[in-house]
Amino acid sequence: MTKILELEGINVIRNHNLILDNISLSIDDSDFLGLLGPSGSGKTTLLQVICGLLVPDTGKIKYPNKEKPKIGYLPQSIPSLPNSPATVMEVISSGFNSKPFTNNQDKIIQLAKEMTIDHLLKTKVTQLSGGQRQIVFLVRALIDNPDMIVLDEPSSSIDTKTQSKIFQILTNVNDKKIPVIFTTHDSFAVTNSANRIACINKKLDYHGSSKDFLSNKHLAEAYGYNVDVVSHHGHD
Repeated sequence: MTKILELEGINVIRNHNLILDNISLSIDDSDFLGLLGPSGSGKTTLLQVICGLLVPDTGKIKYPNKEKPKIGYLPQSIPSLPNSPATVMEVISSGFNSKPFTNNQDKIIQLAKEMTIDHLLKTKVTQLSGGQRQIVFLVRALIDNPDMIVLDEPSSSIDTKTQSKIFQILTNVNDKKIPVIFTTHDSFAVTNSANRIACINKKLDYHGSSKDFLSNKHLAEAYGYNVDVVSHHGHD
């Protein structure tokens, strides 16, 4: 395992309220980390800190390889772009940081085929369903060879079939030693995909294997998981 980043004593304060309280954890290249917590627990804030979108008030973010990893980020609210003339191809191509689109059409087509959305590449993004748009923006997050994928509620507001497809895609990505971090309220994602769990409610209550989390009845039920009926099929 290769360590990708470390958080040490992260605190975030907004309007005199402590949003994150002394959060310390590390991310390895094999991690498929489910981030659990109730609404208002600081999950999205923590993702923003990890992505570098938010600077913590105190604490340190360390990169053991001395370079900040390239992060593909999928926010919770996918823009609907109601007046946009952009096609799916153009939306995906905007995921490249600096490379010109004209030199990467073949890569976009190849990845779109892997995600089974190649037939949509010329379609305007305004004509997509919610699930299709979610996958398009996931492809956009993956297109520039990120070192880590960070997703905020990737399975919210989409059908079960699309949820399963997205997490299969993410599992394939994680198998290539690219860590995946996601927030969720979806028990399927936790019990069938995540190999690591972090439970936060401003403070970090747990950070360890999903197997140990699910076997801890008190902790699992406190975070909304009925350990008597779930089964874990993810990585150990």
